[in-house]
Amino acid sequence: MKEKVLITGYNGALAQRLFDFLKEDFTVVFLSSTKKSVNNKDVFYWNLDEGYIDENALKNCHHIIHLSGYNIINRWSNNNKNKMYSSRIDSANLLFKTCKNSNIKIKTLISASAMGYYGLGIEKDVDENHPAGEDWLASLVVDWESAAKKFEEFGARVINLRISLMMDLNSGFLKVTLLPLKFGVTSVFVPSNLAYSWIHIDDLCSFILFSIKNSHVVGAYNMGTPKKQSQIQVIKEIRKCIFKYAVIVPIPIFIMKIVLGGRSQLIKGGLFLKIDKLLASGFKFKYPTISSFLNKN
Repeated sequence: MKEKVLITGYNGALAQRLFDFLKEDFTVVFLSSTKKSVNNKDVFYWNLDEGYIDENALKNCHHIIHLSGYNIINRWSNNNKNKMYSSRIDSANLLFKTCKNSNIKIKTLISASAMGYYGLGIEKDVDENHPAGEDWLASLVVDWESAAKKFEEFGARVINLRISLMMDLNSGFLKVTLLPLKFGVTSVFVPSNLAYSWIHIDDLCSFILFSIKNSHVVGAYNMGTPKKQSQIQVIKEIRKCIFKYAVIVPIPIFIMKIVLGGRSQLIKGGLFLKIDKLLASGFKFKYPTISSFLNKN
C-alpha cells in the first residue's frame, strides 16, 4: 500500500506541480481553504480562523508537506503582514495541534521556508549556519521554521526548505520576464552585478521527493543552484535563449523602492545561497543553469 502525503497550499504553483512528482509513488491529498476546491476525496477543507481541519485529510498520513502561505510579494501593509504570518505559522501550529490531539504520528514534515531567513538587503554568500536576520521578514521565517520543528516531538524528521527565487515558466518572476522579452525588451535593476539565487520548480519538487525517500535528509537546506550568477548574467542568459537581440533597459533600484517600497529588497539581489549541504545529500540537479531548461522549451 502506498504511503500517504498531505500537501497544504493547494492553489499554489508549487503544490500543483509537486503532485506530478509524487502521484506514482504516494497517495496524495491536499488541504484547501477554498470550499469550491474541496471534493472530500483528495482535496479536504480547512479553516484557519475557525481552527478547523477535516481530519480525513490526516487519517493514516505518513508525510506532510506544508506549502501554505499568503504571497510575500503582496503589499506590506500591517493587515497583509498578519496574513503572511498567520498563513504560515498559525497554519503549521494548527497542523501540529490536530496531529497531537488525534495521536497522528507522521514520519516526515517538510516545510517551505525562505531565503528571507538571512535578512532583507543582505549581500553575502551564506550557508545554513549563517545567523538569522533581524528584520520583520527574517523573524517571520524563524517562527515558520520553529513551528515546523515542533513535529520533532512526535519523532518526525523535519526539513525546512530555504527557497530562493523559484523559476517556473507559468508563474512568478520568469513568466513576467519572458513576456516583454518576446517583444524585444527586458529590464535589469541597477546595480545589476549583485548575486541572484534561484532554483527551478522541478528541481525543488525533485528534492522534496528525494527528501521523503532518504532518511538522512534533515534540517534546513538552502534551495538554490550551484553556479553563482549576478542579476545581469541571469537576464542575459534568459535573453540568449529567448531573443538574443532584445534590449535590456536598466532601472535604478530607487525607482523600484518608490513603486514597491520595502518589497524591492526581494528582487534587487545580493544574497547567494551556498548549497554544499544540498549537494552533499546526493541530490542531482536536472536544471542547474537557465539554458538547461529554456533551451528545452
